[in-house]
Amino acid sequence: MRKVKPKFLLRPIALGITAALLSACGNNQEVKVVSSVDDCVSNTSLGLEECEIAYKSALAESAKTSPKYKTMNACVSEFGANQCVQSQNQSIFMPLMAGFMINELLFNRNRNSYGGYFNPVYRYNRPYSSHHNSMMLADGTSIGKYGKNSYNVSKSATKQKPIVTRTVSRGGFGSVASAKSNWGGGKSSSSRGWGG
Repeated sequence: MRKVKPKFLLRPIALGITAALLSACGNNQEVKVVSSVDDCVSNTSLGLEECEIAYKSALAESAKTSPKYKTMNACVSEFGANQCVQSQNQSIFMPLMAGFMINELLFNRNRNSYGGYFNPVYRYNRPYSSHHNSMMLADGTSIGKYGKNSYNVSKSATKQKPIVTRTVSRGGFGSVASAKSNWGGGKSSSSRGWGG
């Protein structure tokens, strides 16, 4: 007869403790970046229903806050081939989400609510850019290089990003990423667009 070892559910507890320790140090927080509902279920402590809500919320945020381009070529030059899509109702082009952020510490299990935003993340691919192969938020903030499951970000990264209403003809995402310290400081930040 074979002995069967009991399985313990330590992963969610360990994740919570690690995230709590990291967030206690300074103003940074650990967030997970997941690429799909299945990835969310597999790599976070969220359930299927919570991950579906997170994914739909990230898609809605992406439609409102992602950089908007006048041409497909302008979008492709920054995000790469097959990484851009034309909006359904307008003649604008936007990057596809590479994933979305989840901060498990912002979940209130008792109220089944989330205290942050499921911000979309984009993989920036402009060749020779200092941000090449970086994971970027809609406001041009780089959270780190592509390929990691978790990132240490500032608290502002989980806040809602400004709605983008204007289109960019070229160089919008990288330009804003390079000058992100100038982004969002005044009342007009919510109406500013890429390249504005």
